[in-house]
Amino acid sequence: MMNKNNISHIKSEDNLLSINWALMNNCNYKCKYCHSDLNSGSIKSPEYNIVVVFVKKIIKHCQQLNLTPYFEFGGGEVTLLRYFNELIELIHKNDGLISIISNGSKSLDWWKANAPYLGGVSLSYHVNDIKDNNHFINVAKILEQSKNTRLHINVMMDPERFSDCLFFAKKLKKEIRCSIALQPLYEGFGHGGITKKYIYTLEQEKEMQAFRGRADNKNLPEPRAYLDVTYLDGSKKTLSTFDLLITDNVNFIGWDCYAGIESMVVTFSGEIYRAWCMQDGPIGSIYDEIITLPTTSTRCRTKICQCGADISAKKVNTTLLKHYQNSIETKYIE
Repeated sequence: MMNKNNISHIKSEDNLLSINWALMNNCNYKCKYCHSDLNSGSIKSPEYNIVVVFVKKIIKHCQQLNLTPYFEFGGGEVTLLRYFNELIELIHKNDGLISIISNGSKSLDWWKANAPYLGGVSLSYHVNDIKDNNHFINVAKILEQSKNTRLHINVMMDPERFSDCLFFAKKLKKEIRCSIALQPLYEGFGHGGITKKYIYTLEQEKEMQAFRGRADNKNLPEPRAYLDVTYLDGSKKTLSTFDLLITDNVNFIGWDCYAGIESMVVTFSGEIYRAWCMQDGPIGSIYDEIITLPTTSTRCRTKICQCGADISAKKVNTTLLKHYQNSIETKYIE
């Protein structure tokens, strides 16, 4: 297991600019562990022309820096958005990458038509709200067969129905070749910061840590899903954002975080932040004529870094490095 106390750097080697965008807060599910901010439909989605202007600014910015724009869309349920098909086609035609988080409830025809534009899909299984398990599996099969789509499935592990969730995850693993995570739930999700993890038994914790899906044998990139973890002695490991999350190694208080430089998030209202922790406040808006992004890192002050987009931003354990350097100096002085 990773010893977080000896990590000096965490970094994604992808040459990407990540835009994690909560595009709409309307959802056809009302999961009890999601705050109403995520599914009430209380915030009007931006008009398509506004979205296009912002997307084109990002694409131009990436071209100037020789980066690939990587749009990660979530909600709400983004597939319900009336212009979503047009938006992902536009990004695809401009050589951008697109990944979405979805509950998979749209029709099979919708998934067949739009899979060519989707480099990544993260399907979320919600045991209390799903209408048809077979439909979910059939959607997963369409995405499994899509040559350009990397499929991942998060089974949201409600502690009260843990055995049902585990049973379905095992069924998915048997029928679908893709990565699968037994996703622990956190209090405060979707409402300004995570507070603590739901209570699981030790056996359940072990189940979640050990469970994996099956390799899909697709030769496709996995943007920002895997990170280079460098230790103080110079050794390295490749770990996923989920590896860090499931082992409770996502407290980076005091570290230098590069969110806002190599990544950004966009809220339902169009405000731009460094990351979903929202520390340092907004850095702009999709409605701004000129958008100015940070050029320096920020010092982390957030106890739990829960979102994959935030975890994957470069992080430097500055305090540890300074302590190590000082100890080396002291050694030589003696």
